[in-house]
Amino acid sequence: MIQETLFNIPFYTIPALNWSTKRKDLIKLFKSYSDKKHGIQTFHTNRQSDRTGLVEAFTNVLGEELNMLSQKIKKDLAVIDVWSVTYKQGEYHSPHNHGTIGLTGILYLQLPKGAPVTNYIQPWNDYITDRTIYYPLPVQEGQIVVVPRFINHFSPPLETKKVKQIISWDMNIQ
Repeated sequence: MIQETLFNIPFYTIPALNWSTKRKDLIKLFKSYSDKKHGIQTFHTNRQSDRTGLVEAFTNVLGEELNMLSQKIKKDLAVIDVWSVTYKQGEYHSPHNHGTIGLTGILYLQLPKGAPVTNYIQPWNDYITDRTIYYPLPVQEGQIVVVPRFINHFSPPLETKKVKQIISWDMNIQ
Protein backbone atom coordinates (compact mmCIF):
# COMPACT_ATOMS: atom_id res chain seq x y z
CA MET A 1 0.00 0.00 0.00
CA ILE A 2 1.27 3.45 -0.88
CA GLN A 3 0.31 6.50 1.13
CA GLU A 4 0.89 9.93 -0.33
CA THR A 5 -0.25 13.43 0.43
CA LEU A 6 -2.70 14.74 -2.14
CA PHE A 7 -2.38 18.39 -1.13
CA ASN A 8 0.30 20.30 0.73
CA ILE A 9 -0.07 23.76 2.22
CA PRO A 10 3.30 25.23 3.18
CA PHE A 11 3.90 27.41 6.19
CA TYR A 12 7.09 28.94 7.51
CA THR A 13 8.32 29.80 10.99
CA ILE A 14 11.15 32.26 11.34
CA PRO A 15 12.76 33.44 14.57
CA ALA A 16 13.22 37.21 14.71
CA LEU A 17 16.97 37.69 14.77
CA ASN A 18 18.42 39.91 17.51
CA TRP A 19 14.97 39.83 19.08
CA SER A 20 15.58 42.04 22.12
CA THR A 21 16.73 44.96 19.95
CA LYS A 22 14.08 44.44 17.26
CA ARG A 23 11.35 44.11 19.90
CA LYS A 24 12.26 47.53 21.31
CA ASP A 25 12.39 49.02 17.81
CA LEU A 26 8.99 47.58 16.88
CA ILE A 27 7.32 48.66 20.14
CA LYS A 28 8.65 52.19 19.58
CA LEU A 29 7.54 52.14 15.93
CA PHE A 30 4.00 50.96 16.67
CA LYS A 31 3.50 53.56 19.43
CA SER A 32 3.15 56.04 16.54
CA TYR A 33 0.31 53.90 15.11
CA SER A 34 -1.90 53.27 18.13
CA ASP A 35 -4.48 50.49 18.33
CA LYS A 36 -8.15 51.14 19.07
CA LYS A 37 -11.47 49.37 18.69
CA HIS A 38 -13.41 50.08 15.50
CA GLY A 39 -17.12 49.36 15.11
CA ILE A 40 -18.06 45.85 16.16
CA GLN A 41 -14.49 44.50 16.25
CA THR A 42 -13.64 42.41 19.30
CA PHE A 43 -10.00 43.54 19.50
CA HIS A 44 -7.86 46.68 19.19
CA THR A 45 -6.09 47.44 15.90
CA ASN A 46 -4.64 50.24 13.82
CA ARG A 47 -5.72 48.64 10.54
CA GLN A 48 -8.42 51.24 9.91
CA SER A 49 -6.10 54.14 10.81
CA ASP A 50 -3.62 56.13 8.72
CA ARG A 51 -0.43 54.05 8.63
CA THR A 52 1.56 56.08 6.13
CA GLY A 53 5.22 55.07 6.23
CA LEU A 54 4.63 51.95 8.31
CA VAL A 55 5.39 49.38 5.59
CA GLU A 56 8.81 50.91 4.90
CA ALA A 57 9.71 51.31 8.59
CA PHE A 58 8.56 47.76 9.36
CA THR A 59 10.53 46.21 6.49
CA ASN A 60 13.61 48.13 7.63
CA VAL A 61 13.39 46.43 11.03
CA LEU A 62 12.60 42.91 9.75
CA GLY A 63 14.54 43.00 6.48
CA GLU A 64 16.79 40.06 7.45
CA GLU A 65 13.87 37.79 8.24
CA LEU A 66 11.94 38.77 5.10
CA ASN A 67 15.06 38.13 3.04
CA MET A 68 15.43 34.68 4.63
CA LEU A 69 11.87 33.85 3.58
CA SER A 70 12.44 35.19 0.08
CA GLN A 71 15.53 32.99 -0.28
CA LYS A 72 13.64 29.95 1.03
CA ILE A 73 10.79 30.24 -1.48
CA LYS A 74 13.13 31.49 -4.24
CA LYS A 75 10.83 34.43 -5.02
CA ASP A 76 10.95 38.14 -4.35
CA LEU A 77 8.39 39.40 -1.84
CA ALA A 78 6.73 42.78 -1.46
CA VAL A 79 5.09 43.74 1.84
CA ILE A 80 1.91 45.53 0.78
CA ASP A 81 0.27 46.18 4.16
CA VAL A 82 1.21 45.95 7.84
CA TRP A 83 -0.77 46.56 11.04
CA SER A 84 -0.91 45.55 14.68
CA VAL A 85 -3.59 43.90 16.76
CA THR A 86 -3.75 44.11 20.54
CA TYR A 87 -5.94 41.80 22.58
CA LYS A 88 -7.06 42.70 26.08
CA GLN A 89 -8.72 40.26 28.48
CA GLY A 90 -11.79 38.67 26.85
CA GLU A 91 -10.96 39.92 23.34
CA TYR A 92 -10.64 37.59 20.35
CA HIS A 93 -10.52 37.55 16.55
CA SER A 94 -13.14 35.57 14.62
CA PRO A 95 -12.23 33.31 11.67
CA HIS A 96 -10.99 35.21 8.64
CA ASN A 97 -8.39 35.18 5.87
CA HIS A 98 -6.41 37.81 3.99
CA GLY A 99 -7.37 37.06 0.38
CA THR A 100 -6.53 34.44 -2.22
CA ILE A 101 -3.05 35.29 -3.55
CA GLY A 102 0.20 35.81 -1.67
CA LEU A 103 1.36 35.27 1.89
CA THR A 104 0.51 36.70 5.29
CA GLY A 105 2.77 36.93 8.30
CA ILE A 106 2.27 37.20 12.03
CA LEU A 107 4.94 38.26 14.49
CA TYR A 108 4.20 37.71 18.17
CA LEU A 109 5.35 40.99 19.74
CA GLN A 110 3.89 40.42 23.22
CA LEU A 111 2.75 36.93 24.12
CA PRO A 112 2.07 36.51 27.83
CA LYS A 113 2.23 33.08 29.39
CA GLY A 114 -1.06 31.24 28.82
CA ALA A 115 -2.21 33.51 25.99
CA PRO A 116 -3.84 31.70 23.07
CA VAL A 117 -1.99 31.62 19.76
CA THR A 118 -3.42 31.88 16.28
CA ASN A 119 -5.41 28.81 15.24
CA TYR A 120 -5.27 27.82 11.56
CA ILE A 121 -8.30 26.13 9.99
CA GLN A 122 -7.74 23.29 7.52
CA PRO A 123 -9.54 24.19 4.25
CA TRP A 124 -11.39 20.85 4.18
CA ASN A 125 -13.14 18.76 6.80
CA ASP A 126 -11.79 15.50 8.20
CA TYR A 127 -12.73 12.79 5.70
CA ILE A 128 -13.75 10.33 8.43
CA THR A 129 -15.58 12.51 10.96
CA ASP A 130 -16.54 15.47 8.72
CA ARG A 131 -15.30 17.78 11.47
CA THR A 132 -13.47 21.03 11.01
CA ILE A 133 -9.80 20.67 11.83
CA TYR A 134 -7.85 23.57 13.26
CA TYR A 135 -4.32 23.75 14.48
CA PRO A 136 -2.83 26.15 17.02
CA LEU A 137 0.80 26.37 15.94
CA PRO A 138 3.06 26.34 18.98
CA VAL A 139 4.89 29.67 18.97
CA GLN A 140 6.71 31.98 21.31
CA GLU A 141 7.26 35.70 21.51
CA GLY A 142 9.59 36.88 18.75
CA GLN A 143 8.55 34.17 16.34
CA ILE A 144 7.18 34.84 12.86
CA VAL A 145 4.64 32.55 11.19
CA VAL A 146 3.94 32.89 7.46
CA VAL A 147 1.07 31.13 5.68
CA PRO A 148 -0.76 31.53 2.37
CA ARG A 149 -3.24 34.41 2.61
CA PHE A 150 -6.23 32.11 1.88
CA ILE A 151 -5.83 30.13 5.10
CA ASN A 152 -8.64 30.91 7.52
CA HIS A 153 -7.44 31.56 11.04
CA PHE A 154 -8.64 33.00 14.36
CA SER A 155 -7.49 33.92 17.83
CA PRO A 156 -9.48 32.53 20.79
CA PRO A 157 -10.43 34.87 23.67
CA LEU A 158 -7.55 36.12 25.77
CA GLU A 159 -8.02 35.01 29.37
CA THR A 160 -4.94 36.64 30.90
CA LYS A 161 -4.89 40.18 32.27
CA LYS A 162 -1.70 40.97 30.35
CA VAL A 163 -2.19 42.12 26.77
CA LYS A 164 -1.22 40.09 23.74
CA GLN A 165 0.06 42.04 20.73
CA ILE A 166 0.82 40.80 17.26
CA ILE A 167 2.02 42.46 14.10
CA SER A 168 0.54 41.14 10.89
CA TRP A 169 1.32 41.87 7.26
CA ASP A 170 0.41 40.78 3.76
CA MET A 171 2.92 40.09 1.00
CA ASN A 172 2.68 39.71 -2.72
CA ILE A 173 4.99 37.25 -4.47
CA GLN A 174 6.85 38.93 -7.32
